Amino acid sequence: MCLVVRTFVGHRHLLVSTLRFLASLGSLVWLALGLQWLLGIRNIPVLEDVLETDLVDRDPALSIILAARDEERSVNESVVSMLAQDYSGMLEVIAVNDRSTDRTAEILEELVAKHPDRLRVSNVDSLPEGWLGKTHALYTGAARATGDWLLFTDADVIFSADCTEKAVRYATSSELDHLTLPPEIVCRSVLLRSFVAAFTLVFEMTQRPWRVGDPQAQEHVGVGAFNLIRKDAYERSGTHRAIRMRPDDDMKLAKLLKRHGFRQGVAYGAGLISVEWHQTLPDAVRGLSKSMFSSLDYRIGATVAGVLMLLLTNVLPVFGLFSRNMTGTLCRLNFLSTFLLYAYRARHSGDKTPWWYAMLHPFGICVFIYAMLRSVSTTLVNGGIDWRETRYPLKELKDNVI
Repeated sequence: MCLVVRTFVGHRHLLVSTLRFLASLGSLVWLALGLQWLLGIRNIPVLEDVLETDLVDRDPALSIILAARDEERSVNESVVSMLAQDYSGMLEVIAVNDRSTDRTAEILEELVAKHPDRLRVSNVDSLPEGWLGKTHALYTGAARATGDWLLFTDADVIFSADCTEKAVRYATSSELDHLTLPPEIVCRSVLLRSFVAAFTLVFEMTQRPWRVGDPQAQEHVGVGAFNLIRKDAYERSGTHRAIRMRPDDDMKLAKLLKRHGFRQGVAYGAGLISVEWHQTLPDAVRGLSKSMFSSLDYRIGATVAGVLMLLLTNVLPVFGLFSRNMTGTLCRLNFLSTFLLYAYRARHSGDKTPWWYAMLHPFGICVFIYAMLRSVSTTLVNGGIDWRETRYPLKELKDNVI
């Protein structure tokens, strides 16, 4: 009996020691990542605050291209904001109605009647084999575009009147071929906002957007809400045809451009563009199920590594906060640094998420982990993804790895 007790105590002590070590290690890794993020993120400008410069070509022709499938709730306000752009050059909006079954087509036709000089609508009745609906719709719209610059966006994004003018001038003056703007994300609930805040912070830490301008770096960033691309760069990179089966088409389009040697830039779009990404937290999790696994090129090992890293750096240290040893000190530093990161991001980027949302950061990370695992399991179990009432087989998705 005594041997059993000693064995149990020994195993318990080993487990506690291991957890303390992992919590300490995770806290150190998070502190290092946080410092790297702080040093890098200050180099990303807020476009609304960028001073205008004199340009040789102040008004290149611009084509705004959006794909809309069953977007009757948001498409009117979104397209109207695009049509209302105070842009000094030629501007056209190309809306591609991708097999909608609601009032999307009717709404777009009503807008065409009011704005025949700026708005054109393409209707897709059937999806060709080997294409995702969205990538095909954007490719179709780009084929009709006459602008020197193409702006790929979504049917729920709201633009301020001066957004495109500022963006094109910044891209031109900075000699960029591709400019992407992370939008201001509108959230209706505390829990959804906490998830979005955690997701955004981890995304920036892992993707390091401050390095996309370095031609020697591998980092690349594209945001579906605002991908502004020089037309010749888009065509020379292979267009959406090269990523026709990618649910993460925004990021992969950026990767294509970077691979072909084109210059990229990132600027925060707070005050210029906004989007209600999802209405509820379950909607956000379901929405990410189609793209999170694909963003890791359907690699189970990479997904497991990502989950373990999130647990190590953001969840496990919570349980060491009240320890009276070095582990406790490191875990508390981890916790305090997260407050600092949230506060600095809100101040620098124009993000309206209050600093105290850092309290909910572990919850947001747990939802993030669940979304990753759900994306993997649903994709593998279903043998592919179901997106907007269309089934895409996993084998075809894997064949288009970029």
